[in-house]
Amino acid sequence: MCELHDQAGDHDHDSLTQTPDVGRRTLLRGAGGLALSGGLVVAGASAAHAATSQNGWPASSSASAIGITALTVSGHSFPAGVRGGQVHTILGYVARRFHSEVEALVTPGCWGYNYRVISGSTSLSNHASGTAIDCNAPRHPLGASGTFSSAQVSRIRSILTYCNGVVRWGGDYSGRKDEMHFEINVRPGDSRIAPLVAKIGGTTPAPTIAWSTVKSGATGFRVTTIQHLLKARGQSLTVDGVFGSVTVGKVKAFQTSRSLLADGVVGPKTWAALVVTVKSGSSGQAVIGAQKALTARGYTCTADGVFGSVTVSKAKAFQTSRGLLADGVVGPVTWAKLTI
Repeated sequence: MCELHDQAGDHDHDSLTQTPDVGRRTLLRGAGGLALSGGLVVAGASAAHAATSQNGWPASSSASAIGITALTVSGHSFPAGVRGGQVHTILGYVARRFHSEVEALVTPGCWGYNYRVISGSTSLSNHASGTAIDCNAPRHPLGASGTFSSAQVSRIRSILTYCNGVVRWGGDYSGRKDEMHFEINVRPGDSRIAPLVAKIGGTTPAPTIAWSTVKSGATGFRVTTIQHLLKARGQSLTVDGVFGSVTVGKVKAFQTSRSLLADGVVGPKTWAALVVTVKSGSSGQAVIGAQKALTARGYTCTADGVFGSVTVSKAKAFQTSRGLLADGVVGPVTWAKLTI
């Protein structure tokens, strides 16, 4: 990151006066939602939600919580990787074209995820959400301008044009330049992301799914969710939000039926086997579990067991808040984010 190779401080891109798609707007938090100066509010957001980097993507000091995945281009690593899925595809594409068309990457000198605030600010850097990379930092130090030739800048412009506004280059900052730096410049769920990923093509590592671990003695909405999912999987028990002896027994029975270690603890393997993908038109106990989990996360909906338009809307709002594809389908990744 910039403070690792330039003691002048972090990128100053959050303090600029430009107004791109994400822009230099300051993220504000409060009980009423996640807001941006200028009046834009993300529906359903609450103060309990995860931290957010300057560009609106969920950030965390836990790399696994936001699906940070290794990124290596032609043998050059970007410690400690970048956000998985669509972001990985886009930033990996930028890095590969940079290496082949602009300037060969060097090691050390390429950087990715790092949870920190921007120097002189309380806002989190886009590196904190795994949505930014630095390329060849020693050759293009923070604050320096004109470190690329005109031909190289032209090639960078070609990359940016291909990315259709989804990616911004630090060389375009109106204030202090940061020519090593490339970042995602749109919010999660922006309509340009999926077409760009499709245009790039190829396969990239999916985000790591981080599951919670729930066991005997636990209480609360995670236990309630587990109990509803157990009922959806054919186990008979009372949903009371308490992980007592009956729930332990039902978990063990389910684990045995799936050839898992029957220890009565709901960890990653048991969660993965237990969750049921639910979407518009679904009904039953798994839907109730999803509805109660959404409500617990601040996206209130009636737990009626019917996955209707309101539940779809709440699921999409939650997915957007976590930087997921906002398709309204509660599959494994969304279940994991709901219950982590």
